[in-house]
Parts: sequence; C-alpha cells; structure tokens
Amino acid sequence: MFKINTSLIRHALALSTCLILSNTAFANTQESGIEVTGQATVLVELNQFVLSISIAEKGHFTDKIRAIVDNKSNQVIDVATNIGVKPRDINSARVYLRIIKEDPKMNIQGVSINQALSNTQKGKVHLGTNSTKTVDNVAQQFFELSRNITVKFSDIDDYDRFLNAVIKIGVTHISPLTMTVDDTDKYYEQALSLAINNAKAKALQIANQAGQSLGKLVYLKEVSSNHYSARFSASRMVNSSFEHSSQIGTKEINASVLVNYSIE
Repeated sequence: MFKINTSLIRHALALSTCLILSNTAFANTQESGIEVTGQATVLVELNQFVLSISIAEKGHFTDKIRAIVDNKSNQVIDVATNIGVKPRDINSARVYLRIIKEDPKMNIQGVSINQALSNTQKGKVHLGTNSTKTVDNVAQQFFELSRNITVKFSDIDDYDRFLNAVIKIGVTHISPLTMTVDDTDKYYEQALSLAINNAKAKALQIANQAGQSLGKLVYLKEVSSNHYSARFSASRMVNSSFEHSSQIGTKEINASVLVNYSIE
C-alpha cells in the first residue's frame, strides 16, 4: 500500500491558501485603487542605412565572367572604403552561378548537292530527309555569374556619394535602401520611463478630481514590446543619372504600461 505524505499535503494546502488570499487582496486593491494606462513616444532619427547591389555577367566561360565580376566587385569595395566605410560593414561573400539554356545555333532541313558528271550530264544528290535535323554539339553552355554586395552606412551623405560612384562602375541591380535605427533598446527604455511618468500623472489627476489622495504604486505591467519595423526607400535603377541629396525622417518608438495606485 502507498503511504500518504501528510506533511506535503499540509504544505500544499498552506501554499494554495496564501495564493488565494494574495490574489483576493490584489483584486480588492485593484477595485479600490486607480488603474490607468500610460503611453509615450520617442522620435528617433534613422541612423543606419544598408544598401544591397548585385554585379552579374553572362558568357560561355566561367573564368572570364568571374574575372569581370571580381574586377567590378573590387571597384565597388574600393569606393566604399575610400569614403570611410569599415570592412566589417561590407559583405561581398555571396556569389551565384546559373546555367542558361540556349537554343541551338544551326538547323539542317535537307541538303541538296549538284555535281557535274563525266558525260556532261548533271547529277543531283539529296542528303537527309524533309524533317528538321539539329546538328549535335552546336549549342554551348551559357552561364550567368553574379555577386551580391551589401554595404552599411551610418551617414546618409556617404550613401549618396557611394551610389553616384557605383552607378558609373556599371553594376547590374541596386535594391531599395533599408533604413533602420541603431540601438532601439536604448530609445525604448526612454519611452518606457516616460510612459510610467505619464501613467502616474494621469492617476494623480484622477485622484485630485475625485478629491482623494494618491497612494502607493500597487501594480505595474509593461503592455508594449520593443518591436521595430524597418522602412525602405524607393528602388533606384542602375541606368539613372542624378545628383540628389537624400532626405531622412524620424521613427516613432512607442511604449505603454498598465499601473494601479492605491487611494489614501
């Protein structure tokens, strides 16, 4: 037979009783106190810019198109480093190779040969059939090799200078610029602190309006989360030529809390 551990049962019952009493007291406090929501917004200037470009070449020989792509890639990296971009902010490791199927270059649809005979009579020899025949091994393999390069800037002016330079090199494609905020946690904590102050000011206003005195902070809950969505600029085509100073805006980082104050 199993023995029942009465000591464990007594401890469990005591813990359950404490939790019930605690929850009841908290519920009573919520009902008798002031519960408000505090909100705050911090405006932050976008300060991280990531540009992705690709360089591609097509040809029958991979070593030749690789040399062209590598040469242009080195020029792009030189442009970035010359304007002060750190090597750690440049990624050029992604290389793609694609085999392109080509249509055959030559078709044969019957061949006729006229040849003079010794007795001055002409003869005619017909080779093949009326159906179309393709000569084997006429079509060669065709390759496309491309390299993707991403560069991160902390100054929008560096981005403008870099863009104007790489267009002249002859890159294949420039993706939309990604604009973000560096160290969002720091700004979110600022917004969170302001949200708590906002909640206290609202609770104090409610208590004064009701002719009561605001008591201690009983309950505080973070309702928001530090979620940040990146923004993108319009796509820039590689065949464009322009002199433009890019403009950047601000990003809202929001925080909200739920608080409960007692009334004295």
